[in-house]
Amino acid sequence: MIRRAAVISKLALAAAGGSFLSFGLYQAAHAEEPVAAAAAPLADRGARLNIAPLRLELDATKTGVTVMLTNTSARPLPVQTRLFAWSQDAGEDRYAPSTALTVSPSIISIAPGATQIVRVLRTSPASPGEKRFRLAVDQLPDPSLATSGEAEARLRFTVPVFLDRDKAEPAVLAWRITGNRLELANTGGRTTRVLGLVVKNAAGAVVQLERNSLRYVLGQSTIAWSLVNGCPTGPVTISAQIDGQSANATVTPTCG
Repeated sequence: MIRRAAVISKLALAAAGGSFLSFGLYQAAHAEEPVAAAAAPLADRGARLNIAPLRLELDATKTGVTVMLTNTSARPLPVQTRLFAWSQDAGEDRYAPSTALTVSPSIISIAPGATQIVRVLRTSPASPGEKRFRLAVDQLPDPSLATSGEAEARLRFTVPVFLDRDKAEPAVLAWRITGNRLELANTGGRTTRVLGLVVKNAAGAVVQLERNSLRYVLGQSTIAWSLVNGCPTGPVTISAQIDGQSANATVTPTCG
């Protein structure tokens, strides 16, 4: 099995009860953070795909947005685009196939050096409350690259899509530590992006998290991080970038 294909998207594990992984392995690119270049390249066996923008928002005045897929490799690149509803439960992301927005075209072969426009369009008028989705862009299998006894690794991007964000209440955040879990609850309406999380115990030592990468906490939802060494004693200080702004908090763990 190809070592470089070992990173499999959490979206792949959660979406459609696992059927989203019905073919092959993926090199996953969670295109979760806007960057100045507005593109996220990823290479696999000579395949390269750039996507821009890396975050999609349709406010109440917009009927649709476009995504640019550019094949910078030297061979045609067949891809599939699909929409998934995005929710959170038990501190983790959950995904389910959705037709709430129209994504067109859904299956494309992009010629070398060419750019394909994908449109994401409303199917209903704007309404109160933020709706959250992920646009998945998957490289389809190429029979000419099939090798006996070897799983084919392919590209995947998952791009956040927010609908009617401007018609939602602001985020209201609260940190807590219960047992071996650090949790961030959002009792407001808008999704919040969390990056650069650092947790320190009363002695100033860093509290190790099982994973620490860019996360989103959806409105009326909670996300969680596992603490490697269990529940810390005494007050804990937390710092992070919340929607691009520095934020700090002090939390007293509940260890029971």
